[in-house]
Amino acid sequence: MQSEVQANRLHKISPLFILFENIKKLIFPIVLALFSTRSSSWEWFALGFALIISLGAIIQYRFYRYWLEGDKIRVQEGIFFRNVRQVPYKKIQNLNLVQSPLHRLFGVVKVQLESASGGKPEAVINVIDMQAVKVLKHKINDEEEQLNEEVAQPKDSILSLSFGEIVRYGMITNRGLVAVAIFFGFIMQFMDDQIERLITNYISQFTQWIDGLVSSIEFENGWLYYTLITIIGVVSAIIALWLLSIAMALLKFHGFVLVKNKDKLQATMGLLTRLQATIPMTRIQTLTIHESLLHRWFKRIGITIETAGGVNNEQQGVSMKQVVPVAPNGMRHELLKEIQGDVDWEAIEWQPINQKGWRRVLKVMVLIGLVITAPLALWNLYAYPIGFVIWLIYSVYYSKAYVKGAGYHINGQLVAFKDGVIFTKYTFVRLPKTQTITVKESPFDRRHGMASLVIDTAGAMVGAHHINIPYLDLGVAIAIKDRISDNIKGTKFNW
Repeated sequence: MQSEVQANRLHKISPLFILFENIKKLIFPIVLALFSTRSSSWEWFALGFALIISLGAIIQYRFYRYWLEGDKIRVQEGIFFRNVRQVPYKKIQNLNLVQSPLHRLFGVVKVQLESASGGKPEAVINVIDMQAVKVLKHKINDEEEQLNEEVAQPKDSILSLSFGEIVRYGMITNRGLVAVAIFFGFIMQFMDDQIERLITNYISQFTQWIDGLVSSIEFENGWLYYTLITIIGVVSAIIALWLLSIAMALLKFHGFVLVKNKDKLQATMGLLTRLQATIPMTRIQTLTIHESLLHRWFKRIGITIETAGGVNNEQQGVSMKQVVPVAPNGMRHELLKEIQGDVDWEAIEWQPINQKGWRRVLKVMVLIGLVITAPLALWNLYAYPIGFVIWLIYSVYYSKAYVKGAGYHINGQLVAFKDGVIFTKYTFVRLPKTQTITVKESPFDRRHGMASLVIDTAGAMVGAHHINIPYLDLGVAIAIKDRISDNIKGTKFNW
């Protein structure tokens, strides 16, 4: 296809970065094929096929072109089968940049463009130099500026994370537990006698270290000795997981700065690989405040957002879900005003759900308890009823606390919902972002004269906290639905 606009190519160093990305993807199958005692010819065949695909990905950089036309960017890629995508500039909602130490060494950057189509980046340009990025930003933002000069733009700093705040974030999220689980899952893929002996040896050394700490203390009862050893072991494991979580947090959020540039939010972060994510504030669909037990202990909150489209997770590209990873609870209203300043956040008054709903929550908890405590009977016949009674006591507390803490708020600007006991979440949706409003009645709802109110947006992602208000009186649910419908009548839907 011929074009009057000059075609742009990737930087000449691009094959090196494409090679490194493919090596990272192939590390696991390579290690599995080389060291697994259960490897087969099929694994080597799959590995060889993956290497061929990787070589093809490296070669296709020569066939990658993009054109910055008047109102859109056109991207062409593919060797045998050409794939051409056209994305209007006004549809691009996020422009994200990724710079690893190697990127910075060569003065290049990886660019990710997102639109409202969702799921994955609309286009990934890997890699181009900073001058090309500047031209691309100029086209997308449609600004009158000289491309060869640095133009200072007013940017209001909303939040910057100190070393102490990042440490708190690591302790609160405890992502090290996930990393350890993945590591052991990887080890189990090629477990043999040698690795099993190695793990057993490390565990034995750890228990001997704990025994050495308490051996100088004389105990009248043996159970005190074993209790102290257990406590020391658990505390040591928690500290180790916290240290790993803090290290992971520092790698990701070192130098985190959130700024507001006109109507856009821009976050920069990363110790080794620097990430820069940009999102228009008008594209925010839902805003959620997170408060776990550890959040409340440290007097902190976290704020996440969802947009229409965008990447679903960090494996698909740069994700800017955690717009505020951690911040003092006292900054709650200040941060919310910066992100969505047209909402009167201090005027929110929470309305309770039907307090009789705790009995229905309790019934579900009892059924769960019958299942999860059943394995105790295999260990000790009396452990099962004791464990179930303990679970029942917790279930009564949880059920009443959940219904008491849940609530909703509706005004002419937004609808909000909060719930949770251990992990409390507050989700807010501005009315122009509403797509569907549904009153749902399950057989149990109809029996108790109740219903649930579900509000969906264009940015609804599976697993996220959404507006799903349970245990409402049926008449109340219908009245709320009618009220929201009246408020959004004549309102133009805004992505």
